[in-house]
Amino acid sequence: MPLVRLHLEQYAGKDRLFVSRDGTPLWGNTLYQAFVRARKKVGLDDLTFHDLRHTGQTLAAQTGATLADLMQRLGHSSMAAARRHLHAVDGRDREIASLSETRRGR
Repeated sequence: MPLVRLHLEQYAGKDRLFVSRDGTPLWGNTLYQAFVRARKKVGLDDLTFHDLRHTGQTLAAQTGATLADLMQRLGHSSMAAARRHLHAVDGRDREIASLSETRRGR
């Protein structure tokens, strides 16, 4: 989060998260080109830009986001599309049961 805050304070525009050096909107596929250079630099050549969207939703699901939350975050109109990200919470039955028992004072 500190790096995100720094970016927002020093580099983001008023209406856009990523802008050119002079504060104007980025041209064409400038952001995608930067993404390709960055993924190559860290050895993740197979990572797609869409994978970042999926990762964000998966992390949200892991922190307890509801299906409705996930749908709203991505603008999904069907539950099936949002449900794809809920695999992140599969197998959490034990953890959920333990939390439930703790909250009930057992």
